[in-house]
Amino acid sequence: MNISNVPKRNAGAAVQREVALGQGELEKLFGGPVSTSPSRIANSPRLFHGKFADHLWCGCCKRAFPNGMYRQVGEFRKCPYADCDGHASVDAMPWERIKAGNPDYPETPAVGKRYPMQPPAQPVRSAFF
Repeated sequence: MNISNVPKRNAGAAVQREVALGQGELEKLFGGPVSTSPSRIANSPRLFHGKFADHLWCGCCKRAFPNGMYRQVGEFRKCPYADCDGHASVDAMPWERIKAGNPDYPETPAVGKRYPMQPPAQPVRSAFF
């Protein structure tokens, strides 16, 4: 599994490096055993259309992970982070959707960092009522 450590659209970077991680390094990074499979969740809400997302965001632990990574717990594929109980397919959203609602977030999320969804701004009128 290769995990990029430089954003894809970083104009100042001369070269984008990818770090090839072995199973041991992945387990240290996520805090426990993880498995990998081909990317499965498309960016598009339309069935079978769109490119696959490079990274997914877990709605339970608010952290991102490379698409195709998961923890196998019984019959379920869970979020790859050992301290999270989210499902890798049900609770995951493409990173691009999270980034669209939070423009200050990076193009490529850092693995292990929490990215909370920003609450929508309340209208000014609500402060007076």
